[in-house]
Amino acid sequence: MVKLLVYGYITGVRSSRAIERSCTDSVPFRFLAANQTPDFRSIARFRQRHLQALRGLFLESLELCQQAGMVRLGRVALDGSKPRANASRRKAMSYNRMLKSETELKNEIEALLAQAEATDVKEDAAFGETGRDDELTGELARRTSRLAKIKRAKADLEEEARRRAHDQAAEKARSAGKDEEAAARAGSKAEVEARPEDKAQRNFTDPDSRVMKTSDGSFHYCYNAQSVVDDAHQVIVATRLDNRSSDCPAFKDMLDEVISNCGRPPRQVLADAGYFSGDNLRAATARSIDPLIATGRLRHGETPPSAPKGRIRNDATPKERMARKLRTKAGVPPTPAAKPSSSRCSDRWTSCREPSISSSVDNTPPRPSGTSSAPATTCASCSS
Repeated sequence: MVKLLVYGYITGVRSSRAIERSCTDSVPFRFLAANQTPDFRSIARFRQRHLQALRGLFLESLELCQQAGMVRLGRVALDGSKPRANASRRKAMSYNRMLKSETELKNEIEALLAQAEATDVKEDAAFGETGRDDELTGELARRTSRLAKIKRAKADLEEEARRRAHDQAAEKARSAGKDEEAAARAGSKAEVEARPEDKAQRNFTDPDSRVMKTSDGSFHYCYNAQSVVDDAHQVIVATRLDNRSSDCPAFKDMLDEVISNCGRPPRQVLADAGYFSGDNLRAATARSIDPLIATGRLRHGETPPSAPKGRIRNDATPKERMARKLRTKAGVPPTPAAKPSSSRCSDRWTSCREPSISSSVDNTPPRPSGTSSAPATTCASCSS
């Protein structure tokens, strides 16, 4: 059952009923279920009963990898991806449109209630007290439900705007050298005056998702999945899902999660330009981690600048210092040597890289002109 749930979550099949159908229609699910078809109620009850144990499954797997020596924490790489949410862009509404629609729906509901009252009077006179109008009831229910969704989304946007204004005002006050009490007062004042932008949107299908720009250049409702991978055996040592479009704010949290999961910090962390900031550099250094974060992007076919010479300027910014570091030997991670494709050489890779003793003395007959005369560098098992 655990295999079904884990594989279902990985492949996007999360519904208990969908997992039950997949155990009949999908070959991978049938293999994992040993051709059994558990009832969807059993799947749902199993998940509810063992929810806490399932949450700790990732940490247990990571501990097993550590015990097997597959996690070295010498160098880790951090990156984010944007999986699309199960939400249509047509099921979203901006804050400005919510204000207008809320008033319109209230007026429509009042008109429908008045119409319902008048219809009840006519039907009572014609058919008695058992008369009813299902179509009107359905119309009223639809508008009432939509009004409730708009009010809930509008309240969420307003709460988010107040929280953002409070945090920004408090941080600005702290940067100006004010104490915590003054920063709290500034945040409270900004919170009262906060108002969402007219173009701020909220999706009715999946309110937690946010509009993000994806790799193909289009905009969709997505989440931002962060993951940290150890370079020794590509083991994921930390992962998190949030709804912030930018990668930069997740840098510190992901470092802390690696330390929490593995018990110690990695020696070095690699990240792309989306994570670069002076705060993130200081955060990595404070955790005894050597950061290698890109400071920009190279165009397709553009060659990176050559390594700098001489001493760095004393007034260089953190971005200039990191850009210089990435062009030096200290900022270029070593690339592991590629092993030969032949399986017969896998156990003798070291000996294959050195010329054989017999090849050190040239006892071969003269070669025809136009052919290579370099000594052989393969072992006996490779040449056989």
